[in-house]
Amino acid sequence: MKILQLVFALLATLFTLSTASAQGEWKWANYWSGTGGAPDSFFNQVVKTAFDEDGNIYVFGQIGGQPTLNGITIQFTNNPQAFNLNKRASFLGKFDTLGNMLWYKMVKSSESWECYPYWMEVKDNKVYISGDLSLDYVENPASVNNVWLYYFDTLITGTQVHEIPVEQRMPPYKTGRYTYFATFDLNGNLLDNHFVTALDREISISGVRGEFGLCSPGIGWAPFHIDSEGNIHVLTRLQYAGFESDPYTIIVDGDTNKTYDVYLPGNADPYGASLENIMMYKFSPDWELLYAKPMVVHTEGIATSWELAGDSVNPQYNLHIYGMYVDDNDNMYVSGNMELALFANIGGDLHQYPIHIYWDSTHYASIQDITSANPMGFFVKYDTNGIVQWSNQIYTRGESRNSAMASVGGICVYDGDFFILGQGGYSTEENGLVYFDDESNPLQRYQQSTLNQTFIVRYDAQTGNYLGHGVVPALNALAGVAPTIVNNRVFAYANILSSRKIYQWTKEGMFIQTIDFSVSNSAKYPEVLVTHQGNLLFSLGTIGSVLFPNGLTANCPSGQSSAVFALYHDPSFAQPFVPDDSVGIEDFLDRRESDIYISPNPTSGPTFVHGYMYGYQSIELYDLQGRKLADLVEAWHPSAAQTMQPIPAFDLTPYPAGTYLVKINFNRGVSVTRKVVKR
Repeated sequence: MKILQLVFALLATLFTLSTASAQGEWKWANYWSGTGGAPDSFFNQVVKTAFDEDGNIYVFGQIGGQPTLNGITIQFTNNPQAFNLNKRASFLGKFDTLGNMLWYKMVKSSESWECYPYWMEVKDNKVYISGDLSLDYVENPASVNNVWLYYFDTLITGTQVHEIPVEQRMPPYKTGRYTYFATFDLNGNLLDNHFVTALDREISISGVRGEFGLCSPGIGWAPFHIDSEGNIHVLTRLQYAGFESDPYTIIVDGDTNKTYDVYLPGNADPYGASLENIMMYKFSPDWELLYAKPMVVHTEGIATSWELAGDSVNPQYNLHIYGMYVDDNDNMYVSGNMELALFANIGGDLHQYPIHIYWDSTHYASIQDITSANPMGFFVKYDTNGIVQWSNQIYTRGESRNSAMASVGGICVYDGDFFILGQGGYSTEENGLVYFDDESNPLQRYQQSTLNQTFIVRYDAQTGNYLGHGVVPALNALAGVAPTIVNNRVFAYANILSSRKIYQWTKEGMFIQTIDFSVSNSAKYPEVLVTHQGNLLFSLGTIGSVLFPNGLTANCPSGQSSAVFALYHDPSFAQPFVPDDSVGIEDFLDRRESDIYISPNPTSGPTFVHGYMYGYQSIELYDLQGRKLADLVEAWHPSAAQTMQPIPAFDLTPYPAGTYLVKINFNRGVSVTRKVVKR
């Protein structure tokens, strides 16, 4: 196990260092933009992408007012108010393999409850999507003209709704806030749709219960999937108040025969802090509720005497869903992050450690000490009936709240293995440590650096047992980013300091190549999707243009967010990757280090080293007789090589004219020597 872990870590480090070039090329790039929201709020973004069997592409996301695709207006309605309104809308588009748009759909509301998109799945020649909508018109006939809902191809106004007898008003014509679930054929024809409303168990002073969609907008991911029997499984983060004796009510399509009371654990003062959980729902193909249950069933050690003593679930923790994957047997893998809501200086250190967060009566996550007030990654496997098969987590230990952290993003399953992408940070000063499974499997450190690290962890999908991991230094790992695996190739996005790349390696951790691009400003919400046909679709939200190595550019407008998606093609993706047994680790190093050069050369003084210096240990100066003259770059720490920028290595001004040798030593015992001429 230790050998596997070390090999996985070493190979994973190598893949970030190599300059091996990809054999494919970027084919096209599209972007959409829309007004509304601050630029850094990423008002325009891709939520989910998918391919069909013919290689056509489906893109689902959110878009603002006055929407454009590649700078050209998307005219979804002739109503100028609906078109220009700077509110968040849901956008679904189909594109062919050349990037041409074939059809699109929009959902947009004039109400303050904006139309958030949630999830998309393309399966069995159908497109399934979900999102949020509202139609909250007032009863004053003089005011209803300005209230409307654009639902796919129909503009619904308050006036029109008032013309429908009350007893005949059904969603989406009926007043309310909903989570919608819609089904289309591959030509964009609406086949089916359903609308789910939830009534909060909290009762106001006036006796009214708050009404929301099944998925509360703006508080996290809400993935769903359709199983082999047509049942619909939905996950959503939920915040709620009130008392255990009062129900949380689910209503499907406004039907009294499909109204379900759900009782949730924990009491919360309606005027105090809310409780939090992740809810799991299963609906039949006819949208009858088969079960609704919280992921966390109870806790131990989380309550203090002055918080909410006696509650079965204490509100002082937060849950976030960041990944979901469903295998061929309809088993569901869920990943997310958990953190204590209390800071050390206001009571976090009063908890009784360890704290246990139970997924069922036997499976739980543990918070060992106060450092886990930071995000803690967890993942749980369920069968199709919602029964826990196994659970695991990433442990953090340390002496203070800021000493260690490990959070996770997306997940995938391939060939019996379970992969998870995430990030971890630690502090040697605070004895902050991160572990997988238990304390016998620590997170590998890069040169004892205190930088955050992006990691890929591999587990056995049947047992949940840890197999190995690899790390690269990174500024951050973005929530929701998932690895994708096809034909023994693992693809994932990583923000490696100043360099943003798509990395490709084998499932065992051997580096294959990088796929490069450049973002001129902030970027967020990246997703990588690959098909067996050799096509890779990459999407991200950005505030600036995106540049691709072959001259392709997504010229997004400045000063507002845009959603970009681009196609990369490499015919080798269509075949399983088989490593060449004649190529070993040394060959990867030689391939990388052959690109290192010195400039200017000849030089009269200051000199730079160019190339991928990742992991270098020292730089030395020799004469042609092999006599060591100096240790160079004393004031330049090796960790700065992570930026992969030219290194201000040395100054030959003090030395006489002639030829010298510069020896660059790497921390794996490999050295590179270059000649430099001093004028």
